Amino acid sequence: MHGIKTALALATALTGLTVMGCAEEEPENYGSIRIEISPVGGDASIFAGTAEIVATVHYESCLQDFYLMRQTDEQKDGVAGAAVFEEWMDRLCTGPDNLVACEVTAIDQTLFTDTNIYTLRVTYKVTDPSQIAYRDLHVGPLPLEEFAACDGPRARVDLQSSGLNGRDSQGKQLWRIATLPSPSIAIAGQGAPLRVDVTASP
Repeated sequence: MHGIKTALALATALTGLTVMGCAEEEPENYGSIRIEISPVGGDASIFAGTAEIVATVHYESCLQDFYLMRQTDEQKDGVAGAAVFEEWMDRLCTGPDNLVACEVTAIDQTLFTDTNIYTLRVTYKVTDPSQIAYRDLHVGPLPLEEFAACDGPRARVDLQSSGLNGRDSQGKQLWRIATLPSPSIAIAGQGAPLRVDVTASP
């Protein structure tokens, strides 16, 4: 009898451990978009001396409403958003082998209703300028569509012609966008990157 009780107790304990071990992880609510940087004419020499890259995307209507109406706590300075933006400082330059060699130094969010400016800007320190051409730059954090819960329009951002440039250590612009893809909009987590042709700044 004692042996049966011991066996039952052991089985109960193992069942508890199994349930704990199989606990589902919290769903991922944020992701990023990818920008592939392609030098015009294959001239990768334009990247020499690049110390910093700045990428800016514009929130379209769904994400404007997400941050200003539905989930204001998710703003960069919000109760929930502060931790999210801090986490993505470390995530954007880690991962696949085809990333630009970088470190994130700043993520800035602008939500100005009076001037209709709704942007996400990421500033990157370039650790190896030879690892820029034909590589991807991740821009985020951006709410995934399920979390954004859009009513109609998708959770999109728009990359505009002034949205990507490279600078030297003194802040002088070295290169900029020459040609945008069509369309130049993206959603977090989409498979293909936005392939951007860049050229030397005048």
